[in-house]
Amino acid sequence: MSKNKIVIVESPKKAKEIQKFLGKDFIVEATIGHFKDLPEDELAVDLESFEPKFVIKSKKHKDILSKIKKIAENSEVIIATDPDREGYAIGYFMFEELKKKTKDIKRAEFHEITKEHIQENIKNALPFEKTNFGLFNAFLGRRVGDRIVGYIISPVASREIGGRYSVGRVQSPAVRLIIEREREIQSFIPKAYYLINTTLTKSNIDFNAFYTENKKSIESSKIEDKEVAEKIYNQIKEEKFAIVEKIEKKEIKKSPKAPFTTSTLQQTANSQLGFSPEKTMQLAQDLFEAGLITYHRTDSTRISEKAIIGIRELIKQLFSENYLPKNPRQYKSKNTQADAHEAIRITNFVDIKEQENLIKEKGLTNDHFKLLKLIYERTLACQMADAIFDRTNVWLKIGDYTFGTSGSILRFSGYKAIYEDEEKEETIKLPSLEKGEKVEIKDIKIEEKWTKPPARYTEGSLIKKLEELGIGRPSTYATIIKTIKDRGYVIKEGNSLKPTENAFHLIDYLNQKYHWVIDYEFTKKMEDFLDEVEENKKNWKDFVKQLYEKSKPTKINGVSKKMLDYALDLAKKHNIDITDILEHPEKIKEFINQYADNKPSEKQIAYAKSLAEKTGLKLDDKILQDKKAIKKWIDKAKKEAMKNYNLSEKQKNILIKAGKEDLLQNPEKALKWLNSYLKKYKKK
Repeated sequence: MSKNKIVIVESPKKAKEIQKFLGKDFIVEATIGHFKDLPEDELAVDLESFEPKFVIKSKKHKDILSKIKKIAENSEVIIATDPDREGYAIGYFMFEELKKKTKDIKRAEFHEITKEHIQENIKNALPFEKTNFGLFNAFLGRRVGDRIVGYIISPVASREIGGRYSVGRVQSPAVRLIIEREREIQSFIPKAYYLINTTLTKSNIDFNAFYTENKKSIESSKIEDKEVAEKIYNQIKEEKFAIVEKIEKKEIKKSPKAPFTTSTLQQTANSQLGFSPEKTMQLAQDLFEAGLITYHRTDSTRISEKAIIGIRELIKQLFSENYLPKNPRQYKSKNTQADAHEAIRITNFVDIKEQENLIKEKGLTNDHFKLLKLIYERTLACQMADAIFDRTNVWLKIGDYTFGTSGSILRFSGYKAIYEDEEKEETIKLPSLEKGEKVEIKDIKIEEKWTKPPARYTEGSLIKKLEELGIGRPSTYATIIKTIKDRGYVIKEGNSLKPTENAFHLIDYLNQKYHWVIDYEFTKKMEDFLDEVEENKKNWKDFVKQLYEKSKPTKINGVSKKMLDYALDLAKKHNIDITDILEHPEKIKEFINQYADNKPSEKQIAYAKSLAEKTGLKLDDKILQDKKAIKKWIDKAKKEAMKNYNLSEKQKNILIKAGKEDLLQNPEKALKWLNSYLKKYKKK
């Protein structure tokens, strides 16, 4: 019997790192992610009580659980799975499994994998019974609610649209956003507009000024009427000088952005490094487990006082005290709940060369370093002084018309010494100018330009929009985007997300039949509801009940679009008017049964013959003449063929590596899973 303290985490890599800090009195074990889940091949939810049926995911997970149960007997157990809903759910399932085996089960949360933090949090671990079970209830609401929506609506949508369609509480509104943007692009009609600009010169410095209608602004004015633009141009094209009318000088201070949250890290890594949200989260997971960054699933922009001291000290070493604001910067999170966590920041307050050495020591890749460098730069920048620009705005008169120009000079780099925002303040040098002086005109041009349609969403800009609308939560964005790509609703063209034909069909269908699924406001309300479940203010079953009431079918004998189209095609082929029966499902079915072509396709016949050779099953000519009969025979023959099917060694190895050993004895399910896995692998 073990007298050690047992610490349970999800990941073997994290377990190995933590073991180093805790010594021989502790045993650190990993669950390898979720060891319990709803089974893939059934609804597994009682539709009256909404109680779910969770099962152990695989043989590998059963073996891990048996091992943990054995060593945990009569020991002190500390469950230290991730500090979010999903992590807590894994911990709760483990608590349920172990509470009869051992009397003392505690909960610790690790927000960074560093020696001091781990030891302190182990020391302050709480009895599991005193932790917030609302986290588990919110997990239940999301998991069970999403399962009900998917399992009830997806088959109905597939049948009625015709094809294989997947409906999701959060994924479908994301697809709707992409479809709406695509329709904006398709309906966009470009319009011409005109700009008039001039190149001026003084003291060997050339600079541009633009025609502006607004005397207070230096922004160039778009002239929509070609005749008006040509009239202005013709009146000034012979002018040799511009007269300086007004000069405005001001100091512009630019403050750094807040440190990274999950959402802003995904957006920035996508736009600056070209990483998909899924890749960013995987790299961040590795960096967290290696002890190089704080926990990467967070809405918070708060940085601990202790960390701020380390960051400020590093800034002083690398730059000077001039680069430090007098007081540390404080960033407020959007919700108070988020402040339980910290922002995503570095955990080792050393320079970038040392950060790179740490990456090498941990055996991580160059992509890990790129992401760590981004986090390092943002961590330092968020505690640095403002960048200061000297900006000069100048208004000039050419003939009777006003032109504007602006110059900007960086006087003090501040945070920009380490981190460059995406919205850059360009350095544009103007010559020394005085009010009333003449400036030589080198050139005056009229330019025709065309309005552009809105851009397609990138993965980063889609995340930004989802966050704005309150759809999903930052920790789920990567999964949402991966799902809509894997299901074939979007494809990537360059860095943009382009919807497929199936996405249009699905959204049009949902818009008519299940609009609530893609209603942004309703989806946001559901996310807010789950937040209240987490805070123990609402019941998770009420969340699920709402979704079930909306999902369950109201029409039993509806006419699907596919059936209607088929009936109309038959009517046309046989020159029959069926207008009077279009609203009567049973009459439509009778019409189809009477006039449908019941002969099987050549492809079906060839496939049936090949199955007959493999299985030795009898295939009558009568079956080869009947569509329904041949379909029934093929289904039977496929099952027979599967009895003697042997998985190859390569196929077995893939299943074992993926933790799918339970499928080794079921070739039919194994092949189905392998087919899905290989499709995803090819896309990558």
